[in-house]
Amino acid sequence: MSQRCDQCRSKIRGTPHRTYTGRILCERCNDRLTGATAGAIMGGGLPNMISTAGWYQRAKRAMRPRSRG
Repeated sequence: MSQRCDQCRSKIRGTPHRTYTGRILCERCNDRLTGATAGAIMGGGLPNMISTAGWYQRAKRAMRPRSRG
């Protein structure tokens, strides 16, 4: 049984993430939501939410182990 992300509609590979509102998100959309939530908590409105979401996604991607091939 394959699940699809409620945000981007892509097939979820790996573990799906459930939000408090019951939505099912893929890893990428969950990272975006987590970053935007952190930006909202810090204040500064919508521009801060958007920039923090992008920063969080890039930081998480940089921390992933790179495959050697």
